[in-house]
Amino acid sequence: MVEVVPILRAARSTYCLRDVLIPEDPAIITPPIRHAILSGRFEADEADAVPEIVRPGDVVLEIGGGIGFISTLLAREPAVRRVISVEANPDLIDYMAALHATNNVSVTRINAVLTNEPVASANFFLRRDFWMSSLMPGPNPFVATVEVPARNLDILLWAEGVTLVVCDIEGAEAFLFDGADLSGVDRIFIELHDHVTGLKGVQSVFRSLGDHGFAYDPRHSRGSVVLFQRVQDDEVLRPYAG
Repeated sequence: MVEVVPILRAARSTYCLRDVLIPEDPAIITPPIRHAILSGRFEADEADAVPEIVRPGDVVLEIGGGIGFISTLLAREPAVRRVISVEANPDLIDYMAALHATNNVSVTRINAVLTNEPVASANFFLRRDFWMSSLMPGPNPFVATVEVPARNLDILLWAEGVTLVVCDIEGAEAFLFDGADLSGVDRIFIELHDHVTGLKGVQSVFRSLGDHGFAYDPRHSRGSVVLFQRVQDDEVLRPYAG
């Protein structure tokens, strides 16, 4: 079981999950999120996979940075050269910066929606629990909307030399990579959200990434958290494990 240690600092609770300090903030750490942290379930499958999916010299683009938990784990990996974390929800950026500073990691943070569409901004739907906020107006009710600046996905991938994409964007994965230039990327780690996209959305992800030359990797996939790897002509087969 993953150990979660509540500690007190300056009269504010801080939680320690997988050696990541998570400051208490009732506006961000709502009761369902706090429960997930205390139970050790918060981003558990993604966190388990981080050491398995990185390679030496990786430049990681995290799309959907949330509070900065996964980007902290990525930044601590000795193999990783740089982490860029993009988060659409402007309410999370200051908290993410504080979490990164508390844990003494270097992560480039960008408040934006990534797209290859010729748009300057996008409408983002905010929900009470930040992990439900998304570009989608449904299926869950939203409490507010905000216009978020758009950044070009292809340009960011090329300019930063991204090799690994980590993506958790509440359903937008169903269309984000359509027509994108992923030629410099060799792994894409995605959380699928069939409760938002339906199985058609899941099918769209597999079809789109298959067209880009990626294959589903069952070795590092767990349920809805899936690793796609670029197929190599000189692939070395893994030994049969029974």
